[in-house]
Order: sequence, then structure tokens, then C-alpha cells
Amino acid sequence: MTDRLRGKLPLFLIWLAVSAVISMVSFDQIASGIGWGPDDQLRQVQLRDWLAGQSWFDTTQYRIAAPDSQPMHWPRLIELPLALIILTLGPIIGPAAAETVAMTVVPLIALGLAMWLVAKITEQLFDRKIALLSAALTATAVPVIAQLRPMRIDHHGWQIVLALVALWTMFWPDKRKGGLVMGFALALWLSISLEGLPLSVAFITLLAWRWIISLDEGVRLFWTLFGFLVSSTLLYLLNHGEFDVLRTYCDAIAPAHLLACFAGAIIILPAIKFTPVSWLVRLIALGFAGIAALSIFYTSAPQCVGSAFGELDPLVRDYWLVNVREGLPIWDQPTREIISLFGGSILVGLGSLIFLKWKRPDVADKDRLFLLAYALIWAFVVSLLVQRAAAVAAVYALPLVGWAVHHAFLGARKIKRPVTRILATVGVVFLILPGPLFLGLVNGINGDGKPDETEQMASSDGRPACDSSASLQRLNILPPSTIITPFDFGPEILVQTPHNVLATSHHRNDAAMGDQIKIFTSNPNAARALIEARNISYIIACPKEPELNVYSGKHPEGLWAKLSKGESPPWLKTVHIRDSRLLVWAVSRKDRGNGL
Repeated sequence: MTDRLRGKLPLFLIWLAVSAVISMVSFDQIASGIGWGPDDQLRQVQLRDWLAGQSWFDTTQYRIAAPDSQPMHWPRLIELPLALIILTLGPIIGPAAAETVAMTVVPLIALGLAMWLVAKITEQLFDRKIALLSAALTATAVPVIAQLRPMRIDHHGWQIVLALVALWTMFWPDKRKGGLVMGFALALWLSISLEGLPLSVAFITLLAWRWIISLDEGVRLFWTLFGFLVSSTLLYLLNHGEFDVLRTYCDAIAPAHLLACFAGAIIILPAIKFTPVSWLVRLIALGFAGIAALSIFYTSAPQCVGSAFGELDPLVRDYWLVNVREGLPIWDQPTREIISLFGGSILVGLGSLIFLKWKRPDVADKDRLFLLAYALIWAFVVSLLVQRAAAVAAVYALPLVGWAVHHAFLGARKIKRPVTRILATVGVVFLILPGPLFLGLVNGINGDGKPDETEQMASSDGRPACDSSASLQRLNILPPSTIITPFDFGPEILVQTPHNVLATSHHRNDAAMGDQIKIFTSNPNAARALIEARNISYIIACPKEPELNVYSGKHPEGLWAKLSKGESPPWLKTVHIRDSRLLVWAVSRKDRGNGL
């Protein structure tokens, strides 16, 4: 075995161990063959559609809101590794098993890449032992592991990997190569999701500022911008097949974004190349480039200025978007979730950063520590405003967590008194996961870890929980139909059954989402007119679904409020499905000759 391979073996073994543990923890989900949440499940449907012959460039979901259908904002790029495994193993073990293997393996590969990148970044500041420890601690970062576990095939895991790539390139001494790779990483990140925009702006801002105060930094900035522009253009063409300036969605990279980038590049790239000596001239050139880019963007897509959801139906915004917790700021989150997400690597990382800055400034290279601190603080601020961004902040904190845990453990081992040494060692464990361990302790004392009433009811008579995969799978006994069901149920119904659904929790279909909200909140007569117009055959729900509780709470005379109280209108007939707690009503249509 070569020295190079021998050096990578410990990290590989750590990844194998972590993968084995989280696979065991995720066994039930793996056995179900279904993604964790609505986004994973709809990605699963999109992948199946592509493998069944749907065009690479067509990501429309035709089983949602038919016949109008639902355009999706997800490019197929992250489906490539999934498809490769399915196509390779499908002929051997069958398509269903191959799909499950792909959905298990690909997130674990992304996890391995993330751990390797954490180690590479940590090595820029600390020694190899701390780098390996930091990589291993990836498994304890709750927001990170939630996105990199088996059956989690949404785009968030790959965003974590690309965020790490972007930060790692900042340490590269080769500014040209580092800039090109960063430009590509940021372009790919934004191509996958515009959620990467705040951190992309942060990295570009830092490079621009360094160019203003030091001409030497112009090389990295030039190649970053050049690599970003070329990569973004190629990725757009790869995803869409054409450059259609008339097609602009605010939630994804569109021609308007690319035109704005080109407008700014025409000014700033020559300015960097010819390196004006005066810092003031560089600042003015940067300002003109920004004005040109913003002017083109405002002219091309004024509806997108300020928000990716600028075109969203106000009704959908008020009833759905404001209740999507992952998109809300920290102050709108439940206390327990705040502690779980932020009371781990983020808290310890920020604390370690403060300690290193003021108490141990000689431990790490000052300039390199600044780069890590800059990225971590930016990511932390973004995570305060948008909960789902906590994963990037958590992964950026891991090098600092590794350093803190390593030195805390060494300090504990030096204590001579056995009892004190044991207590200090236990304290190191709490240092790894202070928030989740605190919650676990509180839950144990208060008895909050017991199954809730719904779970107890499900186990007492042997029937599965209302919103479980087993219950939704039983909908296969119904003839293929269009169903109206809570937004988050829709994707799993598409995965498990041949039915169509009116809407899912995906905002581009806001017309159908708006109709669904109106159906549940309107009086029965008005709701019936919409149901007829949308050709809906069944209403399917669970009694205490949070989305439906919002409707009944705001509209006590609406259709769902009446259904939840057992007041079914005569044109709805209750359907009983064996071994299921689902509430199902069949729609009796006026044109069926029953006079209703």
C-alpha cells in the first residue's frame, strides 16, 4: 500500500463506520423504498419519469394539476449518479431494489465527500489528528447529517458539498486554479438551487474587497468571475437546451440572471485584467459593474427583484409559505428545534472561534483563520434568517469543533483525580452535542420521549398511522383518479400509486395550490364548483394534519371545518379503506345523473 493510500485509509474507515451507523438508524426508511420528505419523494418521481423516457430538458410533473401540469425548478444534474446506479444494477437486482440502493448509496457518497472536504479545510489550520476528528464529527452535526443520510436525495446535501468546495479553494496558493474551481462550484451550486446566492455573494464580495486593497488578489477574482460566467452559461444550456430570454422564473438561474452577469463582466473583467493602480479607480469600476448588472436584471425581470417568490399567489403565500418552517427565520422556530439545530457544532464552533481569537491567537495562521471565520459568520447570519441554511453554518464550524474537542479531551486526561477526570471526560461528550444531549436529558426527565396518542392508537389495533407509507399505499385499491390531499401527502401518493394529485408543496404550481386552499376553506357549494372544475374524484386527509388545522381555524364554515366535525355534504360519500386510518370521501358529480 502506498503512503498516499495509507494516509487516506483512516478517513475512509471513519466514513464506512459512520455510513454503517446512519444506515442502521435509517433502516426503516430504506426498507420502505421512499424518500424522507416531500422533496425527496417528488425528486424520486422526477427521476422515474426521466428513466421512463421523459426528456432531460422537460422536468414538468404531468400528474400534478392535470391537465395543466406543474413545471418544476429542479434541474436533473443531481439525478445523474442516481440514474447511473439504477441503470447498472437494475438488470441484475430489479428496478425497485436498484432504486433503493441508489437512494442509499448516493447520499452516503456525498457524505464521504463532505467529510473529506472538512478534513482538507481543517488541515489548513490544524494538524492531521484534528482534521480526522473534525471529519468524524460530521456525523454529530444534526443539520448536516439530516441532509446526508440514506434516502435523502433532495439537493440540500450537494449544496453542503459545494459550499465546502468553495471555501476550500480560498486556501489554494494557485490563485488561477483556485478561482476557476470556485467559479465552477458557485455556478453549480446556484444551478442546483438559488439558496446558494447569499454565500456566493459573500465569497465574491470578499474577493472583490481584497482586489480593491491589493492588486495581487485580482488574479483569483478574475478567474472566479470568468469561471462562474462560463460555467453558469454552459450549465444553463445543459439544463434547458436553449437560451430562451422570454422564459424567466425567479426561483432558478434564468436568462435574466445570465444577462446581468454578462453586463457586469464586460466592465469588471477588463478592469481586473488591466489592473488600474489607483484603489479608487478599482472601486469605481466595481461600482459601475454592479450598477450595470442590477440595471439589466431589473429591466429584464423586475418581478424577481427582492424575492424569488415575488410572483407567488398571495393566498398561497399567506396560507402555505409562511408555514414552511425551513424557510423561516430562527425566531419563528420552536425552541426545541432551535436548540437541536444551533446548539451543536454551530454554537461550539462560534465559541471556539472567539476563544482562539482572544485567548489563543498563536494556534492557527491568522489569515487562514480569518477565511474560516468569515465563511462561518456569513453562513451563521444567513441561517438566522433562513433555517435550512443552518447545515452550511454547521459544516463550516466543524474544524473549530474538532480543535475544541481534541484539546478539551487532552485537558481532561491530564486531570489527576479520577472522579474529576471522569466528569471532565463526560463534559467533552456534551461539548460535541450540547443542544441535542440537553434536550434528551430534559425529555427523559419530563417523559416527553413517549409515543404520542396517535402512535399509541396505531399500535393498539394493529392499523398503521394515518399519514404512514402503509396507509397511503392502500390507496391503490381505488381506481386511478385525481385526488385532493394535504400538500405534503401528494408526492408520496405519486411515488406509491398511479393517482394524480391536485397540488403538492411546490410553489411553481401556485394556481393549483391556490385552488386547493380555496376548496378546503370555502363553503361546500363554492368548494364543489372548484372540485368539479379540477375533475377531482376523492378527498383524502388525516384528522389532525397541521395544514388542515390552519384551514379550519381560519374558516370555521369552510369545507374542511365541516368535514372534520363529521358534517359531510350530500355530494361526498365516505369511503372506508381496510387497515387504514385515512379519511376518504368520494365525489359524486352532477353529470352522473344522480341529481346531486
